[in-house]
Amino acid sequence: MGEFLDAIGKTITQVRATDPPRRMEAIANQIAAAAPTLVSLQELAQWSTRPFDQAAQTCGPVATEFDMRQALANALAGLRAAFTVAYEAIEVQIPPTPGLLVNGQFLCVAMTNHVAILARTDLGSEFSWSNPQSGQYDAKIFFNSPEGPFPSPRAWVSVDALFHNKNFRFIGTHLESDDPSVRLAQGVELRAGPANTTMPVIIAMDSNAQAAPPPQDPTYVDFITAGYSDVWSEIFPSRPGFTCCQAQFVNNFTSELSRRIDLILVLGTVGAQNAALFGGDQASKTPDGLWPSDHAGVAAQLIVERTE
Repeated sequence: MGEFLDAIGKTITQVRATDPPRRMEAIANQIAAAAPTLVSLQELAQWSTRPFDQAAQTCGPVATEFDMRQALANALAGLRAAFTVAYEAIEVQIPPTPGLLVNGQFLCVAMTNHVAILARTDLGSEFSWSNPQSGQYDAKIFFNSPEGPFPSPRAWVSVDALFHNKNFRFIGTHLESDDPSVRLAQGVELRAGPANTTMPVIIAMDSNAQAAPPPQDPTYVDFITAGYSDVWSEIFPSRPGFTCCQAQFVNNFTSELSRRIDLILVLGTVGAQNAALFGGDQASKTPDGLWPSDHAGVAAQLIVERTE
């Protein structure tokens, strides 16, 4: 019980120290600079808190302290970047739970984590999207809480897009980081589920499956064996393209990116023209010297051929 309370307290302390609103502004700058048609986002968390009721020994209603999705939307609007949330899904939701802060006080903390797809709204008849879908993977891990095992699922979102009269399915997802066997099973579910379509498929994800450096993660190998192309390795076969991970408090001076796990994979009549990383250089930091995220963002320019 003590370890659980301590973990909750350390987590909200870390979140507060990393200044989510200012980092969402930095990520909005990346999105505006890349000017993508569709954006896949992971770990858009909403954190809510309130003091623990010592007399009743319970957590009452909590109030939102940080809402990363709303902060990102506000920052994009401030930049006049024309994006809307095409669809979003809840990954994991933790109800109000007491945590122990370093000052010895108890604080109730609740968290809802989302994956989402942003879509451009200024392209007129050139671009449209439909058929938004989402789901949680059956394969998942559980962590221990005072009430017993608590599920920690991962989720996917997708839209069917029409761009210059060419159809494709765009999928965003976030695969399991802690258990390789669960991650592998989630990859199987993804290919058999939303990616099982006659349309060309583009998957933009935090895969947690190492593509570089070797050895490659079995989940990554599974996708390649199934016929998916890795956009980054096609464009830059000799560049590692590391995307993960900065320090826990994203305040490390020198970048610590050392693995490539954030991937854009394509299947079908999709060709790769260009790719770039965002958020991995000193200029992308917030004024207080924080990295926008512990991951770098990946952008790609793709060509989709007609499937009719």
